[in-house]
Amino acid sequence: MIVAAIAVLMRARQVDQLYDYEVPASVDIQIGQCVMVPFGARYVLGYVVRLTQADQAAAPGETQTRALRMIDREPLHDAPMLAAELVELAAFLRDRYMCTWGSAISTMLPPVTRTKQKVRYRASEQAGGSPLPEELLRYLKRYRGASRKTLVERFQVSAQQLAKWLEDGSLTVVSEAVQKYVRTRATASAKDDPAAVDPPLEASMTLSSEQQAAYDAVCASMDQGAAQTFVLRGVTGSGKTEVYLQAIEYSLQRNLQAIMLVPEIALTAQMTARFKRRFGARVAVLHSHLTERDKHTEWHRIANGQADVVVGARSAIFAPLTRLGLILVDEEHESSYKQEREPRYVVREVAQWRAQRAGAVMVLGSATPSLDAMYRAERGRYQLLTLNTRIQRRPLPEVSVVDMRQEVRRGGHSLFSGALREGLQHTLARREQAILFLNRRGFSTVLLCRECGEAATCPHCDVSLTLHKTRDGSRLRCHFCGHSEGLRTQCAGCGSVRVRQFGAGTQRVEHELLELFPDLRVVRMDVDTTTAKGAHERLLAEFERGDADVLLGTQMIAKGLDFERVSLVGVVAADTSLRVPDFRAAERTFQLLVQVAGRAGRHGTPGRMIVQTFAPDHYAILAAARQDYGRFYETELAARKMMDYPPFTEITQFMIAHRDGPTAQRHAAALQDELARRLQSAAGVRVLPAVPAAVPRAKGLYRYQVTALYRSFAAVRSAVQDVYRHAQNKAPADLSITVDVNAHSVG
Repeated sequence: MIVAAIAVLMRARQVDQLYDYEVPASVDIQIGQCVMVPFGARYVLGYVVRLTQADQAAAPGETQTRALRMIDREPLHDAPMLAAELVELAAFLRDRYMCTWGSAISTMLPPVTRTKQKVRYRASEQAGGSPLPEELLRYLKRYRGASRKTLVERFQVSAQQLAKWLEDGSLTVVSEAVQKYVRTRATASAKDDPAAVDPPLEASMTLSSEQQAAYDAVCASMDQGAAQTFVLRGVTGSGKTEVYLQAIEYSLQRNLQAIMLVPEIALTAQMTARFKRRFGARVAVLHSHLTERDKHTEWHRIANGQADVVVGARSAIFAPLTRLGLILVDEEHESSYKQEREPRYVVREVAQWRAQRAGAVMVLGSATPSLDAMYRAERGRYQLLTLNTRIQRRPLPEVSVVDMRQEVRRGGHSLFSGALREGLQHTLARREQAILFLNRRGFSTVLLCRECGEAATCPHCDVSLTLHKTRDGSRLRCHFCGHSEGLRTQCAGCGSVRVRQFGAGTQRVEHELLELFPDLRVVRMDVDTTTAKGAHERLLAEFERGDADVLLGTQMIAKGLDFERVSLVGVVAADTSLRVPDFRAAERTFQLLVQVAGRAGRHGTPGRMIVQTFAPDHYAILAAARQDYGRFYETELAARKMMDYPPFTEITQFMIAHRDGPTAQRHAAALQDELARRLQSAAGVRVLPAVPAAVPRAKGLYRYQVTALYRSFAAVRSAVQDVYRHAQNKAPADLSITVDVNAHSVG
C-alpha cells in the first residue's frame, strides 16, 4: 500500500504537520500534486510531500497521523503542481524560518489556491432512487449545491446523516475556489502560444573592459555547472544591467533559465521594458501588484515552459523554473529583500538554496553591497567582481553637504536651503529635470502641543499621528495600523489650542515646492500615490516623457531608475533614516544617499547632488558625499565587531503581543528564561532580556521582544525551535508569539 504524506494548506500551527493518507491503487499520484483530502468533517486542499510504502517508518522528527484515511479522489490536475525542488524548498523554509507547511507552500503558489475554500455539497448525478428529501433535492439542483451551514440550519441535517450521504454517494463535495482556478488556468493556457516568441528587438551593447571581465567570470562559472555566488560591486551608472542582460542571453544559449530580482515594484516596469526589448515574449513578470488573473497567467507561462526569464520583486524567487542557471539580485543590499510576514525569509538565502540545488550561478549586484555580502566576499565564500567607472567614463555626481544648523542660525525656516533653491532654479532654466528625495510621506510628521509638549498619538499604537492633506480636508493617520481621524484643534491632554505642526513629509515638500515655483510640474511618488493598479508605471512614464520637471518621492525613487535628463538630486533631510533605533541605521543611510546620487548625470549631462542634514559630520554622510564605499565599510564593520552584531553574528527575535501589558511581559520573561537555560552551554551565544519593542503598543497589542545573537544557526536551531514550539503550546489563545530568524532589524 502506498501512503501519501500531505501538507494541508492551512496556516494554523495546531495542524502544522504532515498527514498520512492511503492511496488506492486506482489513483495515480505524484509528489508535488494538489489533492483534496478529507480532514475532519470537511475537505481541504493539500500537497503531496512524500510517497512511501505503508511499512516504512516516518521521516525523523515528523509527527504524522497513523490512523489512515483514504484519498478518495483523483488529484486536482488543473491546480498548480509543484516540482520536487519546490517541495524540498518548502521544507527548507519551514525548518529555517520556523513557519508552517501551509504558509511555506502557499508562498510559492498563485493567489487563488491561498484563498478560503468555499465548500459546497451537491446532489450526485445518479438517476433516481436518491435517499435525499425531495425539498432538499430540489434546492440542491436549483442552486447547484448548498453550504454546510444551509444543510444544518435550513434542512436540519445532522453530521451523522451528512457523513452517510457522502459515504453512499448521494452527495458530493466541490470547492468553489478550485472551479474558479480551472477557468483561470484554461484562459491562461490559451493566451500564449509557446512557439510564438518575438525576435529580440534590441541588440547587445559593447562591453567595457570591466564589464567584459565580470561577464566572462559569470559565464565561465555557468559552464562549470557548479553553484557559485558573485558580488558585483559597481558604481552607479557603471552598466551592471547590461552585464545582467548579456549573462542571461548566455544562459538562454545554454538552454538554461534565469531570474532577475529588483527590490521595488517601481523598478519592475522600467526593468521589464528593457528586458522585453532584448528577449521579447520569453520574459515573464511576477510581483504583488499584478492582478490575480495576471499572476495566474504569468505563473503558468513559466511552469509550462513558455517563459525562460522571470523579472520581479521578492516573491519571484519562487518562480517554477525547472532549468534554472542564473539568479540575479539587483540592489541586493535593500531591506525589501527580507519578508516581514510568515514565512519571514531572506531572499539571498532562498536564492542560494535554489542555486545550490540547481548548480546555478547567483550574482548579488549593488553600488553599495550589504556588509553581510561584502564580508562573505572578503572571507572567500563569495567572489568579488568590480565596476569602478561609469559607462563612457562619465563622472560621478558632485555632492554638496548643507549644514541645516547654519541655515537655522541665519533665520532660515524653509524646507529648502539656499543651495537647493538655487540648484533647482538653474536646473529648470536649463530645461533639465530634478529628483527630490525624502524618506517620509505625509504632510507633517507630528502635531505637538506648545503648552504641555504632548503629541497627537494613535489610540491603538504608541506612535505619533501623521498629518495628511486630502480632498476632503486634513486627516491625522497612523502609518502603523491605518487609524484615521480629523485634524485636532485642541490638545487632548491639557485642552490648549496652541497645537502646531512639526516635521515634514513628501506632501509638505510638494506644497512648499509649488509655493516657490508656481509653474513647476511635480510627480510625487510615495505609498499614498501608488496604491492604484499601474500607478508606478504611469507616474514614471509621465516623468520620463518630460511631462514633469521634478520627481519627488520616498525610497522607491532612490535606486535603479534611469532618466536621461536628470541633472540634480536633492536630499531634503538626510537624517530621517539615521535617527532610528536600529543597528543598521548608518548602513541604510549611506546606501540610500549613494543610490539616490546615482540617479543624476547618467547620460552625459553633469550631475549634482545637494544633501541637507543636521549631522554633516556623521561618518555615513561624509562617506556618502565622497562616495567612498571602502571607508564606510571599514568604519561600520569595526563598530559591528565591537558590538558583536551581524555580520559577525546572526539575530533571531521573538515578539510576544497581548492586549494586556503585564500578560505580554510575563510570557516574554518566561520565554527568555527558557531560551537562556537551553542555550547556556552554547559558545558565542547571547540572550538579551525581554524588553518592550521599539513600538511598545501596536494595533491595541502590547509588544515585548526577546533577542538571541549567535554565530552558528546550526548550533542553536534545535533549542530555538523547541522553545518556540513549547511557548506556542503554553500560550493562551489570545496571545501572539512570532519568531524572526535572521532578523534584519531589531525593534
